[in-house]
Amino acid sequence: MTLTRSLILIQVETRIIGGYESWAHSWPWQVSLQFVNMPACGGAIISPQWVVSAAHCFKRCSVPAQPQCLGESAAAVTSESSIMIGVSMIISHRGYNTRTKENDVSLLKLQKPLVFNQFIRPIDIWMSPLSPSRKCTITGWGSTQESELRLQEVNVTILPPEVCNQYYLGRMRPSMFCAGRDRGGVDACQGDSGGPLACFTGSRFELAGLVSWGIGCGRARRPGVYTKLQQNVEWISPVASYLTLQD
Repeated sequence: MTLTRSLILIQVETRIIGGYESWAHSWPWQVSLQFVNMPACGGAIISPQWVVSAAHCFKRCSVPAQPQCLGESAAAVTSESSIMIGVSMIISHRGYNTRTKENDVSLLKLQKPLVFNQFIRPIDIWMSPLSPSRKCTITGWGSTQESELRLQEVNVTILPPEVCNQYYLGRMRPSMFCAGRDRGGVDACQGDSGGPLACFTGSRFELAGLVSWGIGCGRARRPGVYTKLQQNVEWISPVASYLTLQD
């Protein structure tokens, strides 16, 4: 399946509910996915040739019989310079369920490896138990109002699975978790989908989740729901490794 619209990856300084503008270059794995030069979703760099994002951003690519589709062009842009990188393949998890949003994850393969520096770097996947009450950070260019584009960040709290299930009437699945706060006011929003939720280990940030779904933005008792990356590592690693070796 071939996309007829351009796909662009941008590494620059958008809107998060209850957040504030990030310091330049403080989230060097953050990318913005754009269609026809318009921001659509977020993502994170996990290796020189791979970006991870949400499967629901690429609905045309998530059919089990046809999981791959192509983007015409891509660009990784810092605040000081831009680097054009082609996207050769988008692969959505075969277990992605458009109704329940289970396994809401996709891999984007770049046509050539990124050259890492202080402005562009990958992020490792969080592999420890994700304990309730842990504070993590979401970043993105999603919408709250019209404004100039500046990367936003906000801290959210991981909520207990039973609380998430109560708020969402049993719709939570093992491949998901929710984060925010009971009274609302902090959240991802439209345009942030697929973007990273990163948690600090004590020495560095690691990627624990991707913005997946929710009801509204920043509402009380309606926290954001995230794809649990740890749950999908057994799919991500073999796929990325196998397809890299095919080059």
